Formats: sequence, structure tokens, C-alpha cells
Amino acid sequence: MKRKVAKRQKDKKHKISYEMKLIKRKNKVRWLCVERPTGSIITESEFEDEAQKVCDLQNKYKQWELNGGVVKYLTLGKI
Repeated sequence: MKRKVAKRQKDKKHKISYEMKLIKRKNKVRWLCVERPTGSIITESEFEDEAQKVCDLQNKYKQWELNGGVVKYLTLGKI
């Protein structure tokens, strides 16, 4: 008679990265910080440096990775 062994569920590691994207909105150039693979917009800025700082910080520490990304009410929408 075989024993039944409870299987452990492995912790999923989400591979989240943040990238910048250039868009044109209302005849102005805007830089977006976009979370991948969820496609959530984290920040929108007129200056590339500001968006780059946010992307670099999030890519370095990845504080939202365990939650599967930034929570919906803190984002500006989806891309």
C-alpha cells in the first residue's frame, strides 16, 4: 500500500521589470514608467530624468515583486 504524501506548492517568483516608454499626449511628449509583464503605468513625467529615476529605483529594489506588481489603486492605468 502506497503512502500519500502532501505536495508542497513552490513559491512563484514573478519576474517584474520596469521600462520607460515615450508617448505623445495632448501635443506634449511624456515619459511613462511601465511595469512589465503587467503593463501598469507607474508614473508619467514630462522629463526623461524623473521617469528614469523611478525605473532605476524599482528595478534595483523590486519591492512590489512579491505582490505580483504594484497594486492597482497606485497605478495610473494599463498600457
